[in-house]
Amino acid sequence: MVTAQLTETVLSHEQSDGYRTHYRLWGPPNCDDVVVMLHGGMSHSGWQAPLGAQVGARPGTAFVAVDLRGSGLNEGRGHIPSGERAVEDITAVVRHLAGSNRRVHLAGWCFGAQVATVVAARLAAEDVLASLIMMSPGFFFNDRYNDVLDRSVDAALAVVAELDLTPEPTRPYISVPLRPSDFTDRPEWHEFIGNDDLRLLRVTEATIDAWEEIAIRSETEYAAIGPVPVLAVFGTEDKLVDNGRVREFLLTHPDVRLHELRTGHAVHFEDPDAMAGLIAAHIEAGRPGS
Repeated sequence: MVTAQLTETVLSHEQSDGYRTHYRLWGPPNCDDVVVMLHGGMSHSGWQAPLGAQVGARPGTAFVAVDLRGSGLNEGRGHIPSGERAVEDITAVVRHLAGSNRRVHLAGWCFGAQVATVVAARLAAEDVLASLIMMSPGFFFNDRYNDVLDRSVDAALAVVAELDLTPEPTRPYISVPLRPSDFTDRPEWHEFIGNDDLRLLRVTEATIDAWEEIAIRSETEYAAIGPVPVLAVFGTEDKLVDNGRVREFLLTHPDVRLHELRTGHAVHFEDPDAMAGLIAAHIEAGRPGS
């Protein structure tokens, strides 16, 4: 068990359109292996702090948690212009980090795993990624979440239509229908989520479209990620993801390792030490000479 607690460093990368993508770093800026983690739809890079401190404290390894466009420390809260723009942002950050680290392991939690998959497919011909790591991968959600999200979008659009409004394209007005209990049953984390001013409560219609675009692309492009080894970790008590369906889907890749932890959807909140151990073993197995 790693007990060291690292201080995070906040850095940023300027995108091709001038937008600055912020990310948090735990560990050295130049190392043998860096894990680049993408968050879910409602959350941001700060939610990865318990896991980042664990992984970044291990010798030769750093942990980077990136804020997606419109999330966390980034500008334009709640707005993603398009799925393609979100994918290009992360692709650029990965290429940037590959310049100062020997091996890059792209990772994603929930929706972040879908983004990571599309990025991995885009980078397949460049030999940039050493592996792909998925935590509670959100390729397929359960019926309750899908129904609630659809109703939230429909309700917002109905109000706009009834009032004959034309919302500003970058103004978030669609509620994100997630509760702290959807992520974990731990009261201390309910309090953390409830007090988090950076979580997304509302998003734009373009963001909903971008989420859907990436979800569709992740399913079709998973087969194009190339020979990179895949680690997927599921929480047995996950209330959002259809674990069985996702497992079946991921096993179509020839080099995938599946693991379960007795947690809810937020594996990194409930058991960061076990998750960090699985990541460390995965990295070690892929190192030259292992």
